[in-house]
Amino acid sequence: MRSVQVVMFMLCVLGGLYLLTQAPPFFLPSRGNPAIGLQFDATASRLLGAGLLALAALGSLYLRTMYYSGERRLPGPVAQRRYFGLLLLALTLLLAAMLSAETSPNPDYRPRVELPG
Repeated sequence: MRSVQVVMFMLCVLGGLYLLTQAPPFFLPSRGNPAIGLQFDATASRLLGAGLLALAALGSLYLRTMYYSGERRLPGPVAQRRYFGLLLLALTLLLAAMLSAETSPNPDYRPRVELPG
């Protein structure tokens, strides 16, 4: 289980750094209807990358506290406030990225064609 957590941590770090530095525009299709979705511009990509990096910071705090410290004990009030602040920052950045992305039709979507016969 620890290896899965480290892989997810590295995906958040690498994906967040890529989105933050390169800021590529991309389209995220809707789960229910692939004909529509969210079009992310450079600003929304950077917000999403910053949110992923905040999640990676949360993951590093968790991994360090639970697995890579000398003793496993519950964190104190200061560490819990830091964790809560980072969690609030990550959720705010991810929400800001989703709200700043525009809802638009999918540029690559082609409806299924029914052939006669």
